[in-house]
Amino acid sequence: MIRRAGVLAATLLLAACSSPAPRNPPAASAPAPVPTFADVSHGDTESVAKLLTFDPETRAAVVEPVVFLEGLAFCTAFRIPQTDPRCERSWVTEDSRVKVTLPVATAARLLTVKDGDSTCINEKTGAGSCPWRPEDLAQHAAPDRDLLVRLTTADGTITQIAELFLP
Repeated sequence: MIRRAGVLAATLLLAACSSPAPRNPPAASAPAPVPTFADVSHGDTESVAKLLTFDPETRAAVVEPVVFLEGLAFCTAFRIPQTDPRCERSWVTEDSRVKVTLPVATAARLLTVKDGDSTCINEKTGAGSCPWRPEDLAQHAAPDRDLLVRLTTADGTITQIAELFLP
């Protein structure tokens, strides 16, 4: 009996000295999602893009999807320190460096801000609301112009190009 008591005491002593049962580590908070570029070539999308070229004769456009955010939102989304000068900007873009050629629907809406005319700016989207002649849009679209537009697609076809108002 004494021997059993000794074995029991030794077992209890060993159990007390061993490490505690492993606990589940605290759940790591999931990192905030980083903005992604819209895949304008598939499905229905509404996004911001650079309009690189627009050909009214062939009804085609070349665009580069971008991330377009207010400065502080940009820094938060990309985990950039708030001391970075971009955080103080009205808006910041991140280029995708992907050029996509898309068909433009025959009835696509082409909209301009007419050099900042307040009657041609949609208050909700900050994009153009006045009709833009295809020939005039073609003159404004060029790879070196960085023309930012709100682009709407349906099944990978452009249904609306609306110039962004960027004061």
